[in-house]
Amino acid sequence: MRNMEVPKDIMPTLVIGLGGTGFQVIKRLKKLFSKRYGGKKLPIRYLIIDTDLKSFLDDDIDNNEKCQLRFGEGVKTTLDWAYKNPYFDWLPKNPPITPDFFTSTDQGAGLMRPIGRMYLAKNAQLVYDTLNTAKNDLVDLHKVLTDVGEAYLENIDRHKVYVVGSLAGGTGCGTFLDVAVMLSKVFNRDNTNIIGLFTLESCYDDKLSSDLDAQNRSKANCYAALKELEFFMSSITNPDDEKYSFKYTNIGEIKLEKKLFDICYLLENKNEMGGVLTNIEDIYDLCSLQLFQEVGTKLGSQLRADYANFICKDKDPVLKRDRHFSTFSSSSMEVPVENLRRYCAYRLTSEILSKISNSNEEESLYEIAQNLAQKINEALEITERLRDFRSSNRYSGKNYTEFIGKKANLKRVENISNERYQEWKSDQDTIKEQISEIIGEFINEKAIEYGLNSLNKILTQLKASFASDYETYVDYTNNSSADRASIENNMDNIKDKKVKSGKRDVDGKLTSDFNKFIDQKFGELSYRIQKKKYDLAGEIIDDCKASINAVIGDINASIAQVNNRLNKINYQANKKYGGNIISREMITKEFYEHYYYENFGKNLTEKVAAMFKDMSIISVIKEGKDRLLEICEREFDKVDSKINIMEILEQNAKDKNISINDYVKEQLEITSKLSKPFWSAVKNPEVSWTECYYIGAIKDENITNGFTIKPQEPIDNWIRSQTGERSRQARYVETTNPYSIDVIHITMGACAGYLPDIKNYKQFYLRLLSTKAYPLHLNESYIGLSDLDLDTEKLMEDYYLSLAYGLIINVDGDFVKNLRYGEGFKYIYSSPYCIEFEDNMEECMDFPKNKATIDKKLILGTSQQEVINKLVQDKQLIKLIHDFVMSIEKSFKKEELKEHMIKFISDEVNEKDFIAYEKLKYKTSL
Repeated sequence: MRNMEVPKDIMPTLVIGLGGTGFQVIKRLKKLFSKRYGGKKLPIRYLIIDTDLKSFLDDDIDNNEKCQLRFGEGVKTTLDWAYKNPYFDWLPKNPPITPDFFTSTDQGAGLMRPIGRMYLAKNAQLVYDTLNTAKNDLVDLHKVLTDVGEAYLENIDRHKVYVVGSLAGGTGCGTFLDVAVMLSKVFNRDNTNIIGLFTLESCYDDKLSSDLDAQNRSKANCYAALKELEFFMSSITNPDDEKYSFKYTNIGEIKLEKKLFDICYLLENKNEMGGVLTNIEDIYDLCSLQLFQEVGTKLGSQLRADYANFICKDKDPVLKRDRHFSTFSSSSMEVPVENLRRYCAYRLTSEILSKISNSNEEESLYEIAQNLAQKINEALEITERLRDFRSSNRYSGKNYTEFIGKKANLKRVENISNERYQEWKSDQDTIKEQISEIIGEFINEKAIEYGLNSLNKILTQLKASFASDYETYVDYTNNSSADRASIENNMDNIKDKKVKSGKRDVDGKLTSDFNKFIDQKFGELSYRIQKKKYDLAGEIIDDCKASINAVIGDINASIAQVNNRLNKINYQANKKYGGNIISREMITKEFYEHYYYENFGKNLTEKVAAMFKDMSIISVIKEGKDRLLEICEREFDKVDSKINIMEILEQNAKDKNISINDYVKEQLEITSKLSKPFWSAVKNPEVSWTECYYIGAIKDENITNGFTIKPQEPIDNWIRSQTGERSRQARYVETTNPYSIDVIHITMGACAGYLPDIKNYKQFYLRLLSTKAYPLHLNESYIGLSDLDLDTEKLMEDYYLSLAYGLIINVDGDFVKNLRYGEGFKYIYSSPYCIEFEDNMEECMDFPKNKATIDKKLILGTSQQEVINKLVQDKQLIKLIHDFVMSIEKSFKKEELKEHMIKFISDEVNEKDFIAYEKLKYKTSL
């Protein structure tokens, strides 16, 4: 399968992963780039910033991509030092961080946001220097790519930075603010887009389902982080506000001069259509896919052109606040290449294992073994090595002169025998390799055809054949006939003159011994060569049989496991255009089967033989099924298939007997609905959120004018049909992926207050704030920031104003309602903080001496949490408080109210209720 072409306009991009979520997303993003683009160089740099040591033990993360936040000393020592350090004046005091909040160091921040920030602040110099190094690496890398023509020169001084993490935990949720602030210093904000991508608490519902306390803290964290994020995403109207000043050890002060992020994506686990991603792994996949689309495809350049649409300058007409947040999702109509790869690999593996586990004895195994033996003998040149020298050296006559003339033959045949054997011995390593190679090739080629049991029998027959070859000559090893010296001596000692003159024949025993010696030398040579051949081959054959026997026992279990995986893909293919909410498979089971048959099944035996040309199939199977699967997957990658998604869609349309235009329109409508962004808020008709579909597909190659770039006509028609609504657009993005049509859906210009979960988050936020069990904010002064939804903001303001204006009083720990309405707003009891209406105070009762004297109907609760819950439930009471406050603010001058508020804060609030202090000080401009 083909790798995609890398767009030259990729902007130098730094992707920063914060905490566990950032690590998981970057890990997947790197694999996605590797899978799509192979080993091609890209102007992309990754950085993991985490407090958990486990993130840095992963081999997928390079050393220069790691920035571990550590204390380097004990927790108590670090806390004592930090609380005395002026650069840590943001550390919470209500409650303060104690060693009890830590599980252990180097294992994350434990859902404690200030602890995450404390890790970063302790390592501020390291983080700042690492960000600088990453920026310089980006610049250098892009220059190199520009010099070789693989990147555009126009992007050389422009950058994108993504900050990815969670707003629900401790590390990502506790470090995003400071990392973004440092980035604003390291990078030139005029030519750098800093983009946040954050997951919300609902993404971890399943992960935290067994820990109720962690769930509650995660929800509270998310609310606190969103409050801070919304504040720092707003336009900076007062740069001198201390909240925009950040101080770090060894770095100094950094002033935030522009809003924190140019774009900020928020992601839930559900969308307004009811689609849910219950598995956190799917969330990570979705985030990494979006980053890949934005960073590594032409979608990135299209989005850069559309950033003006993302940055919504008009306020939300309902919430009356800036619209900062965007969200996304994507879905695709695709040829699932990975599933097709797995299907072909599993099926090829299954067929290899199934066929070699069977026995095929239709052919004569003896003849097969003999043919194999002949092939080995020919390769070893056995016939040549045992070329017969007997007939040319023997003597069959009786004449003395002739016989004596043959005497040298004895020495000659002895030399021939020794020389040939020595030559055989010198070739022994080569001979062994040849035998091994031939037997290995035979097993690889015939394993599928004959099966392992039959192969075992063939190898047994082969060994027996080689044994027979040497056993033919075994008698020559035991021959006790005279040696050459004895025969030569007997020939030299013939004394009979008649024999010498030729009148009498040479003694027949002498000529017989002569010929026996020659026969013996040939027999000895044949035995020695054939026996050595047997020994070498026998060792190889025994090893092969042992390997075969080793895998026969486990092969059925391996077949069952592989078939189980194959059935899962078959099941998915059987579903109508299977896949999940992110991707839709547009091929059927029949396509899988046809593709496999054409590329693998049709010539299975030849295919397997070619696959194992340079390795042993038995050794591979012995290593395990996963090794065989790996080889089969590589075989899939060698296939130069011209799969094209449009051809698949055309065939599907033909099968359904409808036009390709109608079919593509139908399928794109389905896909666009599935790509509803994971933002569960239903769109308010009064609010014009901007929605844009980006349709990624290969361009229509039939357009050759050199200027027009369009997708194929059915896709282009659908895109054009989406224009018309001001808040909904669709645009084409050229891609180089022929296997997919991608639908990326981005919603822009939303407010966090529209999320249904916000009301859920705020309950736990307010509860934990009031109990002061855990610090939630990165700085206690942030508590006074505006709440995310108007109801909460107004509720909290009215509650604290009711305390400041004496509408609720505290008597011996009980919160008491101190207002009524009768011919105007009236106090029930006098109090130091009651506003003195001219006609009001005379009708008040004295402040209660103790709570026993109070009408129990007036008691609202014994804690702030109980009072707030009472106000939420009693709409009539909250309206009465709100109207009373409005009456007070209309009846008195601002200066009078300010003076009153300052007295209340100085007397009651500073240390006792820091939440009230932060909420009320804006009323006094303190």
